[in-house]
Amino acid sequence: MNRSVYLILTGIAALVLCVSIGSAGFAPSFELMPLSMKAPSDAKPYNDEAFMSEAGKVIGKISNSSVPTGTKLSEVTDAYYRLIMENVSPELLETANNIAGYLYYTSKAGATYSDYHFYLKSVSKTTDGSEYYTIADQYTQVAAEFWKKIEDQYPGMTMYTLPGEGAPMPEEKAEQNGETLEGLDIPIPMTQKAPDSSAEDQTGKFKTITSRWFEDYVDMASLPDDDPMNDKTEMSPGHRFLTGEGLSWADSTFMDLVGMNVAEDFYSQANYVDAFFYLISQARDYYQSYIDDRTFVSSVSNGEENYEKSQKYYEQAQIAIGYFDDILPNYTNSTLPVYPKFGEVEKNEFNLGELGHITSDMADYLSGGSSGSLT
Repeated sequence: MNRSVYLILTGIAALVLCVSIGSAGFAPSFELMPLSMKAPSDAKPYNDEAFMSEAGKVIGKISNSSVPTGTKLSEVTDAYYRLIMENVSPELLETANNIAGYLYYTSKAGATYSDYHFYLKSVSKTTDGSEYYTIADQYTQVAAEFWKKIEDQYPGMTMYTLPGEGAPMPEEKAEQNGETLEGLDIPIPMTQKAPDSSAEDQTGKFKTITSRWFEDYVDMASLPDDDPMNDKTEMSPGHRFLTGEGLSWADSTFMDLVGMNVAEDFYSQANYVDAFFYLISQARDYYQSYIDDRTFVSSVSNGEENYEKSQKYYEQAQIAIGYFDDILPNYTNSTLPVYPKFGEVEKNEFNLGELGHITSDMADYLSGGSSGSLT
């Protein structure tokens, strides 16, 4: 290991211990890269060219800019997990590992820096957030060591910078967020892997995964909620779909599909399938944030902003389906459930908030009401 990286990581170990003691257990901790490149295999041709192409694309998007946040952060994280699975030659392995290290620590720097700004806005914060910023800075320092080893591969590019402590959150520029497909308004962070006629054609597998996902989750979404444990008002199909199992897999399905080798004549449609899974996963994430806004005791929002973002991604996902619905079996529903109405998730009102999370029944009891509702 490079001596400077070793010294940084050694210092981080002591830093994390101090931060953990002084921040009552909620402070971030430095996490070493969990996975390096897989060992080269002769089972299939080496993908050196594809690896360097994909790496160059994502590194270019974070070059000459601030530490990645938002969509760019998601793209860096996805790229790391995708690229470490590529089968590269022994000659490229060292460079590939350095690129993977750069992407991993960049991803952690961006995530921790985002957490820093999220914490600063929290109504329950107890510190100035410096424990988050310090770890983000340490991730950036380690990423810089990996950048020194690969910068010759990227002439004209410079490493991103970490804004100073207390600086405002950098704003994302829409044109840097990815590629916007014709007919859609929201860019996707990755497009389909370029077809390779010398590699195995995975078009059939791609279509099967897509069709089965719609069969398992879109078709099932409109069925009644027959859960015997659900004694509350039945939620709408749209709500159940957005909070259900299928969408929890949408992001990983996107990553699986975008790396498959498809036929040239299917490439355009494949990009719209990828777009669907990316857009619907974002709709889910924003919908969950909307739910959190309306249920967390520390929330200062009614959830309207996240609700509207979720709805926009949801509507774009439905538009994307129109570009590939002909690959779905005739009996499979290609129309998403109606988006749930705002307010279906009720806004919790917390009286006696200093006691913590108070249910409506408990609040009534503590306020002098009947205790019968608690029995």
